[in-house]
Amino acid sequence: MKEGTEVNIATWGIANQSTLAYHWYASNALDGTNFTCTHTTVQSDPWWKLDLLKTYSVNRVTITNRRDCCSDRINGSEIRVGNNSSDLFSNPVCAVVSSIPAGPTYSYSCHGMEGRYVTVNIPGASKILTLCEVGVYVIFPGNLATGKNVTQSSTYELWSAEQATDFNPGFIQPSSSCSSTDIQTNPWWRVDLRYIYRVSSVVITNRLDCCPERINGMEIRIGNSLENNGNNNSICAVISSIPAGVSSTYTCNNMEGRYVNLFLPGDSKYLTLCEVEVYGEGVIKQADLVLFRKLITLQSALVERGFSDMMLLWSQLHKKELMLKESGPLRTKRWYQ
Repeated sequence: MKEGTEVNIATWGIANQSTLAYHWYASNALDGTNFTCTHTTVQSDPWWKLDLLKTYSVNRVTITNRRDCCSDRINGSEIRVGNNSSDLFSNPVCAVVSSIPAGPTYSYSCHGMEGRYVTVNIPGASKILTLCEVGVYVIFPGNLATGKNVTQSSTYELWSAEQATDFNPGFIQPSSSCSSTDIQTNPWWRVDLRYIYRVSSVVITNRLDCCPERINGMEIRIGNSLENNGNNNSICAVISSIPAGVSSTYTCNNMEGRYVNLFLPGDSKYLTLCEVEVYGEGVIKQADLVLFRKLITLQSALVERGFSDMMLLWSQLHKKELMLKESGPLRTKRWYQ
Protein backbone atom coordinates (compact mmCIF):
# COMPACT_ATOMS: atom_id res chain seq x y z
CA MET A 1 0.00 0.00 0.00
CA LYS A 2 2.99 2.37 0.23
CA GLU A 3 2.90 2.98 -3.50
CA GLY A 4 -0.88 2.96 -3.68
CA THR A 5 -3.52 0.67 -5.15
CA GLU A 6 -5.02 1.05 -8.61
CA VAL A 7 -8.81 0.63 -8.66
CA ASN A 8 -11.34 0.68 -11.49
CA ILE A 9 -13.92 3.21 -10.28
CA ALA A 10 -16.08 3.33 -13.42
CA THR A 11 -18.98 1.46 -11.82
CA TRP A 12 -19.12 4.04 -9.02
CA GLY A 13 -20.51 6.62 -11.44
CA ILE A 14 -23.58 7.25 -13.58
CA ALA A 15 -23.35 6.90 -17.38
CA ASN A 16 -25.24 8.84 -20.04
CA GLN A 17 -24.95 9.25 -23.81
CA SER A 18 -26.01 11.75 -26.44
CA THR A 19 -28.66 9.53 -28.07
CA LEU A 20 -29.96 5.96 -27.77
CA ALA A 21 -30.36 3.32 -30.45
CA TYR A 22 -31.60 -0.30 -30.21
CA HIS A 23 -31.89 -0.12 -26.39
CA TRP A 24 -28.09 -0.21 -26.21
CA TYR A 25 -27.93 1.87 -23.03
CA ALA A 26 -25.02 3.94 -21.75
CA SER A 27 -24.84 1.73 -18.64
CA ASN A 28 -23.97 -1.28 -20.82
CA ALA A 29 -20.38 -0.02 -20.86
CA LEU A 30 -20.20 -0.58 -17.09
CA ASP A 31 -21.82 -4.00 -16.70
CA GLY A 32 -18.61 -6.05 -16.75
CA THR A 33 -19.33 -7.94 -19.97
CA ASN A 34 -18.07 -7.34 -23.49
CA PHE A 35 -21.21 -8.75 -25.07
CA THR A 36 -23.49 -5.82 -24.22
CA CYS A 37 -22.57 -2.44 -25.62
CA THR A 38 -23.71 1.16 -25.91
CA HIS A 39 -25.01 2.63 -29.17
CA THR A 40 -25.94 6.14 -30.25
CA THR A 41 -27.95 6.99 -33.32
CA VAL A 42 -26.23 8.39 -36.41
CA GLN A 43 -25.48 11.99 -35.46
CA SER A 44 -22.88 14.73 -35.32
CA ASP A 45 -20.38 14.56 -32.48
CA PRO A 46 -21.86 11.65 -30.49
CA TRP A 47 -20.69 11.29 -26.90
CA TRP A 48 -20.76 9.01 -23.86
CA LYS A 49 -20.32 10.52 -20.40
CA LEU A 50 -19.51 9.07 -16.99
CA ASP A 51 -20.27 11.20 -13.92
CA LEU A 52 -18.04 9.91 -11.10
CA LEU A 53 -19.96 12.12 -8.61
CA LYS A 54 -16.72 13.59 -7.24
CA THR A 55 -13.34 14.63 -8.62
CA TYR A 56 -10.60 12.01 -8.98
CA SER A 57 -7.07 11.93 -10.39
CA VAL A 58 -7.49 9.57 -13.34
CA ASN A 59 -4.48 7.37 -14.04
CA ARG A 60 -5.80 5.64 -17.16
CA VAL A 61 -8.93 4.81 -19.14
CA THR A 62 -9.62 1.53 -20.94
CA ILE A 63 -11.99 1.01 -23.87
CA THR A 64 -13.27 -2.30 -25.22
CA ASN A 65 -14.39 -2.22 -28.86
CA ARG A 66 -17.29 -4.25 -30.23
CA ARG A 67 -16.39 -7.66 -31.62
CA ASP A 68 -19.12 -8.37 -34.16
CA CYS A 69 -18.65 -5.59 -36.71
CA CYS A 70 -17.87 -1.98 -37.42
CA SER A 71 -14.64 -1.82 -35.42
CA ASP A 72 -13.53 1.22 -37.39
CA ARG A 73 -16.35 3.37 -35.98
CA ILE A 74 -14.28 4.00 -32.84
CA ASN A 75 -11.43 5.55 -34.87
CA GLY A 76 -10.70 9.15 -33.91
CA SER A 77 -12.69 9.12 -30.68
CA GLU A 78 -11.44 11.40 -27.91
CA ILE A 79 -11.18 10.58 -24.22
CA ARG A 80 -11.68 13.67 -22.06
CA VAL A 81 -11.37 14.21 -18.30
CA GLY A 82 -12.54 17.34 -16.52
CA ASN A 83 -15.06 19.10 -14.32
CA ASN A 84 -17.18 20.98 -16.87
CA SER A 85 -20.56 19.26 -17.12
CA SER A 86 -22.30 21.81 -19.34
CA ASP A 87 -19.68 21.86 -22.12
CA LEU A 88 -18.09 18.42 -22.25
CA PHE A 89 -15.95 19.30 -25.27
CA SER A 90 -14.15 21.97 -23.27
CA ASN A 91 -12.65 19.38 -20.92
CA PRO A 92 -9.02 18.45 -21.63
CA VAL A 93 -8.22 15.50 -23.89
CA CYS A 94 -6.50 12.55 -22.26
CA ALA A 95 -6.00 10.58 -25.50
CA VAL A 96 -7.22 10.15 -29.05
CA VAL A 97 -8.07 6.61 -30.16
CA SER A 98 -6.51 5.94 -33.54
CA SER A 99 -8.02 2.46 -33.82
CA ILE A 100 -8.94 -0.62 -31.78
CA PRO A 101 -9.37 -4.04 -33.45
CA ALA A 102 -12.71 -5.82 -33.07
CA GLY A 103 -13.00 -7.12 -29.49
CA PRO A 104 -9.80 -6.10 -27.64
CA THR A 105 -9.44 -3.70 -24.73
CA TYR A 106 -6.94 -0.85 -25.12
CA SER A 107 -5.55 1.27 -22.27
CA TYR A 108 -4.84 5.01 -22.47
CA SER A 109 -2.72 6.83 -19.85
CA CYS A 110 -4.15 10.04 -18.42
CA HIS A 111 -1.28 10.70 -15.97
CA GLY A 112 -3.41 11.85 -13.06
CA MET A 113 -5.73 14.22 -14.91
CA GLU A 114 -8.23 15.74 -12.47
CA GLY A 115 -11.93 15.46 -13.19
CA ARG A 116 -15.38 14.37 -12.18
CA TYR A 117 -16.48 13.63 -15.74
CA VAL A 118 -14.91 11.13 -18.14
CA THR A 119 -16.24 11.34 -21.69
CA VAL A 120 -15.67 9.54 -24.96
CA ASN A 121 -16.75 11.48 -28.05
CA ILE A 122 -16.27 11.21 -31.81
CA PRO A 123 -15.99 14.56 -33.59
CA GLY A 124 -17.60 14.84 -37.01
CA ALA A 125 -20.87 14.40 -38.88
CA SER A 126 -22.81 11.13 -39.39
CA LYS A 127 -21.04 9.24 -36.62
CA ILE A 128 -22.08 6.34 -34.37
CA LEU A 129 -20.45 5.77 -30.98
CA THR A 130 -20.44 2.21 -29.60
CA LEU A 131 -18.57 1.19 -26.46
CA CYS A 132 -18.65 -2.35 -25.09
CA GLU A 133 -16.81 -1.61 -21.85
CA VAL A 134 -15.12 1.41 -20.27
CA GLY A 135 -12.75 1.33 -17.30
CA VAL A 136 -11.56 4.34 -15.32
CA TYR A 137 -8.55 3.63 -13.10
CA VAL A 138 -7.45 5.70 -10.13
CA ILE A 139 -4.43 5.14 -7.90
CA PHE A 140 -5.30 5.47 -4.22
CA PRO A 141 -2.38 6.30 -1.91
CA GLY A 142 -1.28 4.11 0.98
CA ASN A 143 -4.34 4.02 3.21
CA LEU A 144 -3.20 2.20 6.36
CA ALA A 145 -6.75 1.02 7.08
CA THR A 146 -7.05 -0.98 3.85
CA GLY A 147 -6.97 -4.74 4.37
CA LYS A 148 -6.85 -4.45 8.16
CA ASN A 149 -9.23 -5.99 10.69
CA VAL A 150 -12.21 -3.72 11.30
CA THR A 151 -15.18 -4.09 13.61
CA GLN A 152 -18.13 -2.05 14.81
CA SER A 153 -20.42 -2.07 17.84
CA SER A 154 -23.37 -3.43 15.84
CA THR A 155 -24.32 -3.89 12.20
CA TYR A 156 -27.40 -2.57 10.47
CA GLU A 157 -28.63 -5.18 7.97
CA LEU A 158 -25.75 -5.77 5.47
CA TRP A 159 -23.85 -2.54 6.17
CA SER A 160 -20.69 -4.30 7.37
CA ALA A 161 -17.68 -2.60 8.97
CA GLU A 162 -15.42 -3.70 6.08
CA GLN A 163 -17.37 -1.58 3.60
CA ALA A 164 -15.81 1.56 5.11
CA THR A 165 -12.40 0.52 3.72
CA ASP A 166 -13.34 -0.83 0.27
CA PHE A 167 -12.27 2.37 -1.62
CA ASN A 168 -15.87 2.80 -2.88
CA PRO A 169 -17.64 5.87 -1.40
CA GLY A 170 -21.01 4.25 -2.09
CA PHE A 171 -22.69 7.28 -3.63
CA ILE A 172 -24.98 5.15 -5.83
CA GLN A 173 -25.72 2.21 -3.53
CA PRO A 174 -24.52 2.92 0.02
CA SER A 175 -25.91 -0.33 1.44
CA SER A 176 -23.25 -2.30 -0.44
CA SER A 177 -20.37 0.16 0.02
CA CYS A 178 -20.83 1.94 3.37
CA SER A 179 -20.74 0.69 6.96
CA SER A 180 -23.45 1.39 9.51
CA THR A 181 -24.27 0.37 13.04
CA ASP A 182 -27.81 -0.23 14.18
CA ILE A 183 -29.48 2.47 16.23
CA GLN A 184 -27.92 2.35 19.71
CA THR A 185 -26.21 4.26 22.50
CA ASN A 186 -22.60 5.28 21.84
CA PRO A 187 -21.98 3.41 18.56
CA TRP A 188 -18.39 2.93 17.41
CA TRP A 189 -16.24 1.63 14.54
CA ARG A 190 -12.61 0.50 14.94
CA VAL A 191 -9.67 -0.49 12.75
CA ASP A 192 -6.72 -2.49 14.09
CA LEU A 193 -3.65 -1.28 12.19
CA ARG A 194 -1.74 -4.32 13.59
CA TYR A 195 1.32 -2.20 14.32
CA ILE A 196 1.78 1.11 16.08
CA TYR A 197 1.88 4.07 13.72
CA ARG A 198 2.35 7.80 13.94
CA VAL A 199 -0.99 8.84 12.48
CA SER A 200 -0.73 12.08 10.53
CA SER A 201 -4.34 12.32 9.30
CA VAL A 202 -7.69 10.56 9.07
CA VAL A 203 -10.10 11.12 6.16
CA ILE A 204 -13.82 10.47 6.56
CA THR A 205 -16.32 10.32 3.67
CA ASN A 206 -19.94 10.94 4.60
CA ARG A 207 -22.90 9.35 2.83
CA LEU A 208 -24.46 11.20 -0.10
CA ASP A 209 -28.01 9.88 -0.24
CA CYS A 210 -29.36 11.11 3.10
CA CYS A 211 -28.82 11.81 6.76
CA PRO A 212 -25.43 13.62 6.64
CA GLU A 213 -26.13 15.11 10.07
CA ARG A 214 -25.92 11.69 11.73
CA ILE A 215 -22.14 11.95 11.78
CA ASN A 216 -22.14 15.23 13.74
CA GLY A 217 -20.21 14.99 17.01
CA MET A 218 -18.25 11.88 16.09
CA GLU A 219 -14.86 11.55 17.78
CA ILE A 220 -11.69 10.23 16.17
CA ARG A 221 -9.66 8.43 18.85
CA ILE A 222 -6.18 6.91 18.48
CA GLY A 223 -4.18 4.78 20.90
CA ASN A 224 -3.02 1.34 22.01
CA SER A 225 -5.68 0.43 24.56
CA LEU A 226 -8.78 -1.69 24.03
CA GLU A 227 -10.30 -0.52 27.29
CA ASN A 228 -13.94 0.37 26.63
CA ASN A 229 -13.45 -1.11 23.11
CA GLY A 230 -10.75 1.49 22.42
CA ASN A 231 -13.06 4.43 23.01
CA ASN A 232 -10.99 5.74 25.93
CA ASN A 233 -7.96 6.44 23.75
CA SER A 234 -6.87 10.01 23.05
CA ILE A 235 -8.95 12.24 20.79
CA CYS A 236 -7.50 13.41 17.49
CA ALA A 237 -10.57 15.42 16.45
CA VAL A 238 -14.27 15.92 17.01
CA ILE A 239 -16.32 16.19 13.82
CA SER A 240 -18.78 19.07 13.92
CA SER A 241 -20.29 18.18 10.52
CA ILE A 242 -19.44 16.81 7.07
CA PRO A 243 -21.65 17.73 4.10
CA ALA A 244 -23.32 14.90 2.18
CA GLY A 245 -20.86 13.07 -0.06
CA VAL A 246 -17.84 15.07 1.10
CA SER A 247 -14.48 13.68 2.25
CA SER A 248 -13.05 15.68 5.16
CA THR A 249 -9.47 15.43 6.42
CA TYR A 250 -8.56 15.66 10.11
CA THR A 251 -4.95 16.28 11.15
CA CYS A 252 -3.76 14.09 14.02
CA ASN A 253 -0.22 15.50 14.43
CA ASN A 254 1.52 12.10 14.46
CA MET A 255 -0.46 10.66 17.36
CA GLU A 256 0.86 7.16 18.09
CA GLY A 257 -1.47 4.21 18.14
CA ARG A 258 -2.44 0.79 16.87
CA TYR A 259 -6.19 1.38 17.03
CA VAL A 260 -8.22 4.09 15.31
CA ASN A 261 -11.72 4.42 16.72
CA LEU A 262 -14.62 6.44 15.41
CA PHE A 263 -16.93 6.98 18.36
CA LEU A 264 -20.33 8.72 18.37
CA PRO A 265 -21.47 9.53 21.92
CA GLY A 266 -25.16 9.77 22.71
CA ASP A 267 -28.42 7.85 22.72
CA SER A 268 -30.35 6.55 19.69
CA LYS A 269 -27.47 7.05 17.26
CA TYR A 270 -26.51 5.48 13.93
CA LEU A 271 -22.82 5.57 12.93
CA THR A 272 -22.54 5.42 9.13
CA LEU A 273 -19.18 5.64 7.31
CA CYS A 274 -18.76 5.51 3.55
CA GLU A 275 -14.96 5.60 3.59
CA VAL A 276 -12.28 5.76 6.26
CA GLU A 277 -8.66 6.53 5.35
CA VAL A 278 -5.76 6.52 7.79
CA TYR A 279 -2.37 7.95 6.87
CA GLY A 280 0.89 7.92 8.80
CA GLU A 281 4.28 6.33 9.35
CA GLY A 282 5.23 3.16 11.18
CA VAL A 283 6.74 3.37 14.65
CA ILE A 284 7.40 -0.15 15.90
CA LYS A 285 5.65 -3.50 15.70
CA GLN A 286 3.77 -4.78 18.72
CA ALA A 287 6.00 -7.88 18.75
CA ASP A 288 9.07 -5.66 18.88
CA LEU A 289 7.67 -3.91 21.93
CA VAL A 290 7.46 -7.29 23.65
CA LEU A 291 11.10 -7.98 22.83
CA PHE A 292 12.06 -4.54 24.06
CA ARG A 293 10.36 -5.19 27.41
CA LYS A 294 12.23 -8.49 27.67
CA LEU A 295 15.53 -6.67 27.14
CA ILE A 296 14.63 -4.25 29.92
CA THR A 297 13.89 -7.23 32.20
CA LEU A 298 17.25 -8.76 31.26
CA GLN A 299 18.93 -5.45 31.96
CA SER A 300 17.50 -5.34 35.49
CA ALA A 301 18.52 -8.96 36.17
CA LEU A 302 22.11 -8.32 35.08
CA VAL A 303 22.38 -5.22 37.25
CA GLU A 304 21.18 -7.23 40.25
CA ARG A 305 23.99 -9.72 39.59
CA GLY A 306 26.67 -7.03 39.59
CA PHE A 307 27.21 -6.43 35.89
CA SER A 308 27.80 -2.70 35.67
CA ASP A 309 29.49 -2.11 32.31
CA MET A 310 27.88 -3.70 29.27
CA MET A 311 26.19 -3.13 25.96
CA LEU A 312 23.08 -5.04 24.86
CA LEU A 313 22.60 -4.94 21.11
CA TRP A 314 19.35 -5.98 19.45
CA SER A 315 19.60 -6.20 15.69
CA GLN A 316 16.95 -7.35 13.24
CA LEU A 317 16.18 -7.15 9.57
CA HIS A 318 15.21 -3.76 8.20
CA LYS A 319 17.94 -2.13 10.28
CA LYS A 320 16.01 -2.10 13.54
CA GLU A 321 18.30 -1.61 16.48
CA LEU A 322 18.03 -1.25 20.20
CA MET A 323 21.19 -0.28 22.03
CA LEU A 324 21.42 -0.22 25.79
CA LYS A 325 24.68 1.06 27.22
CA GLU A 326 25.56 1.29 30.88
CA SER A 327 27.68 3.95 32.34
CA GLY A 328 27.28 3.83 36.10
CA PRO A 329 23.54 3.07 36.50
CA LEU A 330 22.37 1.27 33.35
CA ARG A 331 20.23 3.52 31.15
CA THR A 332 18.82 3.55 27.65
CA LYS A 333 21.26 5.32 25.36
CA ARG A 334 19.61 5.08 21.96
CA TRP A 335 16.46 3.46 20.58
CA TYR A 336 15.55 4.00 17.00
CA GLN A 337 13.93 2.22 14.02
